[in-house]
Amino acid sequence: MEKLLEVKNLKVDFQLDDRVIHAVDGVDLRLDKNETVVLAGESGSGKTITALALTRILPRNARIVSGEVLLEGKNILDLEERQLSLIRGARIAYIFQEPTSYLNPVYTIGEQITEVIILHQDKLRKVAQVQAKKLLEAVQIGEVNRVFSSYPHQLSGGMNQRVFIAMSLACKPGLLICDEPTTSLDVTIEAQILKLLIRLKKEMGFSLLFITHNLAIANKIASRIYVMYQGKIVEEGLTAKIFNDPQHFHTKELITAYQKIGKL
Repeated sequence: MEKLLEVKNLKVDFQLDDRVIHAVDGVDLRLDKNETVVLAGESGSGKTITALALTRILPRNARIVSGEVLLEGKNILDLEERQLSLIRGARIAYIFQEPTSYLNPVYTIGEQITEVIILHQDKLRKVAQVQAKKLLEAVQIGEVNRVFSSYPHQLSGGMNQRVFIAMSLACKPGLLICDEPTTSLDVTIEAQILKLLIRLKKEMGFSLLFITHNLAIANKIASRIYVMYQGKIVEEGLTAKIFNDPQHFHTKELITAYQKIGKL
């Protein structure tokens, strides 16, 4: 497999009053082209901070202490902010848990997707609008014209997540990072969104880094799993190996939690 992303010894600290918290403590991981990898762990384990650090979109009181993020062999942490901003969205895109928190409430869905296309692809507005509608069709949204003209508050949570997926894929990124994108959705909509992501990945050929506390999801979609605990990667391997022969106690806890409620 051809390597897309490699993270080496990534460390991120938070300054809280008079103390320092090591939120990410020497993380190493890799992601090959067209691969789906899950980064799993409990809330507060450092999963989201790891994902945000990949493109330096961290809170003000956080700083990257050390490490490399190699995107096709180039350390993007060394880039100036202007250069890195061109990578965000265009080559590495994100989908988050609460899409309405990231969609602008004062602009229509169509306006927001169109602006992303214009910003990163320098397309004429009419061309970008046509492309935006095609993206809405690609994420299986019915009544495209109505949704295109709607505001986020006029759509359901599941519909807004489909919109956010469309927006994230507008520039055909090589890597899509999904941070707990189905947590706030009911199980039926969750299943639909997961199925949609798997189909789009196959059709568009991007790599997928999926962040979750839910190993049931990992078992459905991932070729490999990294388990994170207290800022460190404590276990990694092929999905079947992780489930059949877990080594770390936290991996066992995550598996047991979903066995108890019949999700695995």
